[in-house]
Amino acid sequence: MGDYLTDRQSPDGGWPFGENMVQSDVDTTSYAVAFLAAADSRRYAKPLERAGKYLSAIVGRDGGFPTYVAGDPSEVGMTGGAASALGWAGETHAALLENAARYLLWAQKADGTFERSWTLSEANTIWRAMWALHSVPASRLPGLRADRDQAVARSRRFFDLAQNDDGGWGYRPGDASDTTSTAYSLLALSAMGRHVGTDHVVRRGIFHLLARQEADGGFTALPDQVAPRPLLFDAPVFADIWALLALGACDESRHW
Repeated sequence: MGDYLTDRQSPDGGWPFGENMVQSDVDTTSYAVAFLAAADSRRYAKPLERAGKYLSAIVGRDGGFPTYVAGDPSEVGMTGGAASALGWAGETHAALLENAARYLLWAQKADGTFERSWTLSEANTIWRAMWALHSVPASRLPGLRADRDQAVARSRRFFDLAQNDDGGWGYRPGDASDTTSTAYSLLALSAMGRHVGTDHVVRRGIFHLLARQEADGGFTALPDQVAPRPLLFDAPVFADIWALLALGACDESRHW
């Protein structure tokens, strides 16, 4: 899988959304970087270096990342994804990660949420922001720790209040629970250090997620995308991916 990805890396160091596309984007590149770094950072050191240059070239002056083109408005989801992926490289991109964290802290709303950009679910951008904020190298953290702690507290309160009676979460507070939003919420809570054995909110969320599993072992979820195109974006395997990530992340024995 790693070799497949590196074979399709664009000349600019990024990745496009599909095999027959040529426009690199920050979102796809972030997922590719995270996978390659987790799979074998030494084997894929050169592709990761090229990807780091692509992301460094597209970052905005405000520290955030756009989706497609340098100079476009920064977006929380893109910034969270890029910073989380670059976090695998540790100190290599320390300054870039610190600036991205400052952008995310500035972009958080008083209720603990962020602008949703490409997603329908409030929990998606919170998850990506929380992972990014916890990817900042320790050397850069002292000046951000207090603000990050406040941001975490606001988002924790959001999830506590938005959890439905059945233990799940919907796109927005008051919406019916759905598998994807519940997985996003649990991933965000895991980044905040909340786990199934020590937190009743997480425990209820895990029970809800397990109750959604179907007889064949898979999960079904509503499509989750807001995009500037007249097509319904629906990749059914995403439901399985997010659910498995959430179930693993909320286990105290795992460290993310």
